[in-house]
Amino acid sequence: MWSEKKEDQSDQPKVVGRGSPPVSTADVMLIQETLQVRGLYKGEVDGIPGAKTLGAVRSFKKLSNIPVNNNLDEEFVRFVRREL
Repeated sequence: MWSEKKEDQSDQPKVVGRGSPPVSTADVMLIQETLQVRGLYKGEVDGIPGAKTLGAVRSFKKLSNIPVNNNLDEEFVRFVRREL
């Protein structure tokens, strides 16, 4: 289910979600918006992986039957994009 991580070739700025490999601010915003639409995220879509974002990520992962953690990595971003 989870594959090998690949290097991101994007020129976008990167953010780090507590212990996670960096993902772009745009990717964090995509995650926040997706989770907001699903009623899991109540915060602002700002691209910052704060406590509300990470809590919503954990809830989404639990509902999606994937390993529950705070990781915001490229693999999780791809999973969220497939769920759109």
